[in-house]
Amino acid sequence: MSQDLETLIEQFEERVRNDIPLINHMGFQQLQYDRDSLTFSLSLEPNHNDKGTAFAGSLSASANLCGWGLITLLLESLEKDYDVVIRDSRLEYFLPVTQDFQVRAEFAEVADTDQFIDKIKQKGKARMDVVVQVIEGGELCFRLSGAYVALERKKWV
Repeated sequence: MSQDLETLIEQFEERVRNDIPLINHMGFQQLQYDRDSLTFSLSLEPNHNDKGTAFAGSLSASANLCGWGLITLLLESLEKDYDVVIRDSRLEYFLPVTQDFQVRAEFAEVADTDQFIDKIKQKGKARMDVVVQVIEGGELCFRLSGAYVALERKKWV
C-alpha cells in the first residue's frame, strides 16, 4: 500500500471517529481501503441482539457508514469539499451474523467513477450506486444496495 493511501486511510478514520461518535461504540477494529472497496471489521460484542447475533440496526448502520465512506474517500482527491448522503437503500437480511464481522462496500457493477467525478465537477451534484455486504463463512448474510448522492458542501445548521 502506498504511503499516500495509508495516510488517507488514517486521516479518514480519525475524522470519522471524531465526527460520528456512534462508531466509537460499535466495536470498529479495522478499516481497509483500496480505491475500489472499503471494508470495516467490527466486533459482535457491542452489536449483538437478545439472540446473540448481530442486531439488524447495527448491520444497517455499519453498512450505511461503509457505503458513505467509500464515496467520501473517492472524493478526497478533489479540490472542493462535498457532502455525501444516502438517497435510498434496500436492506436484505439472509442469515444471522454470529461472530465478529466485516462490512464491505463496493461500487455497483455498472458504476463509472470517472463519470461520477466529471458530473460532480460540472454540476456540483452526482449519484453513485453502492453495494455493501456482510459475508460469514463464505455465505452472504446481509446486503445493502444503495444510492448515495454527493453535493457541494453547505452549512446545514
